[in-house]
Amino acid sequence: MVLTVVQPSYFPEMRVLSRIAAADVVVWANTFHYKKHSTINRTRIKTISGPRWLSIPVLTRGASKQIIADMRIDPEHDWQGAHIRSLQSNYQSSPYYYFFADEIADVINKKWRLLDELLQQSTSFLCQKLGFLARFVDSRELPGVTDRSHRVIAWAEACGCSSYLVPTEDERFIDRQFIEKNNCSVLCFDFRSVAYHQLFGDFIGELSGLDLLFNEGEMSRFILQSAQRARKERTA
Repeated sequence: MVLTVVQPSYFPEMRVLSRIAAADVVVWANTFHYKKHSTINRTRIKTISGPRWLSIPVLTRGASKQIIADMRIDPEHDWQGAHIRSLQSNYQSSPYYYFFADEIADVINKKWRLLDELLQQSTSFLCQKLGFLARFVDSRELPGVTDRSHRVIAWAEACGCSSYLVPTEDERFIDRQFIEKNNCSVLCFDFRSVAYHQLFGDFIGELSGLDLLFNEGEMSRFILQSAQRARKERTA
């Protein structure tokens, strides 16, 4: 089976969803440290004025030292209403908006306290609608290993996997030879953005999976599959 590791994110972008689709087991790495200005607490949608971030306000005091699982949402902001209104104003003319709008609003509108719980739910929603079958494993349930290459081996063994799927751009951070000597093959994952129907002019890639779902509906899964390629050869 193929293992991949994903950093939690809010309604993940297509690049992440495409890699999830190519894996059998996905480690939900909420023991990684929180990073400001990342996709952990925000997602990017398309508007008539171009790309726009929808951000979840978090309590940031000491956040740089916190793991994602411990991050709390700031209760003083009405971000939920703003996100739902933004999705409606920018996607209500999309072919599949009304098929999913109420369920998405239900996900957003829950009384969330921990950021990670919302991220899990938003990702689970997209995976369910896209028909993904991968099994998710919380990294808190796995061995705590600091070194990346040793961690890959430990997590693959714990999850019963014999292959590790890594984004091509992240291959340089692991010792591929060491991992493969320990009976775990390494597959490099290439993502190539595939144009699909969008509103508001020219195509824009690297958006939330919501953009794809609203515009392509049941075809979304096949579009994601056409954007992925896993290979065994080494990068130059």
